[in-house]
Amino acid sequence: MRINRYRYLAAMLAAVTSSVMACGYCVEDKIAAVYDHAVATRAIAHRHQVVFFAIEGNIPPGEESRRMLEANARALAGVEKGSVRVSVDAAALSAAFDPARVALVDAERALNRKLAARGLHASIMRVIEKPGELKEASKLSKGTE
Repeated sequence: MRINRYRYLAAMLAAVTSSVMACGYCVEDKIAAVYDHAVATRAIAHRHQVVFFAIEGNIPPGEESRRMLEANARALAGVEKGSVRVSVDAAALSAAFDPARVALVDAERALNRKLAARGLHASIMRVIEKPGELKEASKLSKGTE
C-alpha cells in the first residue's frame, strides 16, 4: 500500500499547526496574563522597570500558589508596593522595580533562591523600560539595550 505524499504532508502540517496554535504557553500569552497597564504606566513615570518572569516547574494550581509567588516577588529589594501580578495558570509573574536599588539579574537571582526550595525557577521573559517597549530577555543578556 502506497502512502499518498500529499495527504501525508497535509496531515503532518495540520498536526503541527494545531498544536502550535493551541499551546497557550507562548511568551505573549504569559505576559498578557500578568500585564497591568496602570502598573506599567506608573513604573515608567518613576523611571522604574516592569519585568515579566516565566515560572518553570510544577506549580500546584490554586490560590495558595498564587499567594506564595506573589509574596516571594513582593519581598524582593526594589519592588514597587502593589505592583506584583501573578498567574498560576500561565506560570508567570510581573513586578515593577527600581533599577537604581537592584540590578535586574540580581532580582532574578534573589527570586530564584526563594523559589528553589519549592522546585521552581523564574526566567526573565521581557522588560518594559519605556512607553510602548517590551525588551526581549535575550537582548538583555547580550547587553544590547
